[in-house]
Amino acid sequence: MALPTVLAMQAIKQRSKVSIGSTAISVLLATGLGAVGFFGIRALVRKFKRDIREGQALNEGNPANFAIRLVMAFENDNAFGWGTDEEALFRTLEQIPSASMMRKVQRAYRDLEGINLAADLQSELTTEEFAIANEIINSKR
Repeated sequence: MALPTVLAMQAIKQRSKVSIGSTAISVLLATGLGAVGFFGIRALVRKFKRDIREGQALNEGNPANFAIRLVMAFENDNAFGWGTDEEALFRTLEQIPSASMMRKVQRAYRDLEGINLAADLQSELTTEEFAIANEIINSKR
């Protein structure tokens, strides 16, 4: 063997070994299991809330009913199969009777869709339509 190869082999054999102690391994495993448990429970809670909201959506005047109607307006299946039904959206927003009911509808929408209603309004509507929707929402007393 050449001298550089022999020196390299000796350096590799003499280097210090890095070892992870059993305590560190236990901490890493516990952290991983804790994270998996947290996200698993969170997913179950979200599914449970969604199921409850979907069951409540059948009752006319329930916040979940308004939220489902808003979702349906966003997911409009018109003749071309795309787009938001702005008329249905504005009609539903106008039918919400009060500001407190509007807050409940926003909470129900978040439980059903996992996203804020205002964010969906902003992404789905033009600037002018978004201003109209905000005007309807802010006119609630």
